[in-house]
Amino acid sequence: MYLRFTVPTEHGGTVTRARLAPGPFRLACNLYWNGEHDSDPVLLALRRELDWFNDQLPVPERFDVKARGRWFSDGVCWFRDDAREMLAHMEALVSLVEECGVPVERNWTRDPGQLLYRDRWQIVAMPDRHSIH
Repeated sequence: MYLRFTVPTEHGGTVTRARLAPGPFRLACNLYWNGEHDSDPVLLALRRELDWFNDQLPVPERFDVKARGRWFSDGVCWFRDDAREMLAHMEALVSLVEECGVPVERNWTRDPGQLLYRDRWQIVAMPDRHSIH
């Protein structure tokens, strides 16, 4: 099983040509930098979680797929369900984002699509057009 966290599109646009809701990382960064981050304890905790992910979670090597002779960044990141420490930190980050007033949805799947990248904690997959809600 794989787990993906998403925020509403009005808080972060869409990702990929499939127009999927974005994950919370970019939004979390924006919340921190646009807020009173020197004095707000929620934003300071958010920064600690972001720093932890920057130190611990590898940036995937591949997001792109080739279609009709062009390259597209259609890869979508999912956490592996056995990545317990990553998921615990992600739940902490999600709680902080929700504390800032932004809802976060948890999406589970067994079939995320065509695998583009895999490591101990995450995968990147190109979603199958027929499985997108």
